[in-house]
Amino acid sequence: MNGVKHWILIGLLLLISLGWPVIGHAQSLNYTALKYGTTQTSMAGKYFVHPAKVRVAQNAYQVTMEIKTAKHLNKWPVRVLKVAGQTPQNVQESRDSAGNYLLFYTFTTTHLDRDITAKLAINVLGVYKATHKLTFAFKTAGVPALSQPKSPATQQKPVTKATTTKRTQAATASESSQKPTTKKKATSTATVPASSSRSQAKASSATASQEADTADQVPKQKTHWMSLIGGSLAIVIGVLGGSWWYFGRH
Repeated sequence: MNGVKHWILIGLLLLISLGWPVIGHAQSLNYTALKYGTTQTSMAGKYFVHPAKVRVAQNAYQVTMEIKTAKHLNKWPVRVLKVAGQTPQNVQESRDSAGNYLLFYTFTTTHLDRDITAKLAINVLGVYKATHKLTFAFKTAGVPALSQPKSPATQQKPVTKATTTKRTQAATASESSQKPTTKKKATSTATVPASSSRSQAKASSATASQEADTADQVPKQKTHWMSLIGGSLAIVIGVLGGSWWYFGRH
C-alpha cells in the first residue's frame, strides 16, 4: 500500500513539473480574444476559459490556456495549431463532470505586452469546419517582469597582464615587420644622391682632365716655338760668322 502511495506522489509531482492542468505557483492572467488584425472580439473567444495561468520559468513566461466546448459539438472540436509562432506544448485533453470537452495547452513567450497570434482549427461535426486566426491581448498588470540580460559592456573580458603582454608582443612584431621597409626606403632614398654624386664626380673628373690636357698643351707649344727661334738664330749667326771669316781672309 505504501508503495502505491509512493508512485501516486511521484506521478503528481511529474504532472506539476510538466505544467499540465495543475500548475504550481501560477498566476492568473486575464486576456481578450480578438479577430485577427482588429480590436473586435472574436466569436471563437467564447470557447476560451478565463483567466489563463502564467508562471515565470527560465527567464520566460509560460502561459497555460484552457478551451471548453459542449459535448454536443463533437469531441474537442476546437484545437490550436499554432500560437506565438510555435506548436502548443503540454497539450492535455479531459472532460468535466458534465461531459464537456476540455483542452489545455501551454506556450512560451518573453513579450506578453504584445498581441499573440494563434491559428485555430474548428470542426463542429456536420455544421462547420475551417481554420481561423485570432489575436490574444493579455492584461499584464501585476505580472512579474523578466530579468534583463547583461549589457555587452559588462560582458567584456577583463584586461589581464597576459593580455597586455600579448598586445605588446603583437605591437613589437608589427614594428619589427615594418623596419625592413623603412630601411629599404632609406636605402633607396640614399641611392639617388649616391648615383647623382657619382655622375657629378665623373663630370668634374672629365672637366679637370680636359683642363689638365689644355694646360699640358700650352707649355709644349711654347717649347716648340722657342726651339725654332733658337735654331734659326744659330743658323743666322753661323752664316754671318762664316761670311766674316771668309771675306776677312780674302
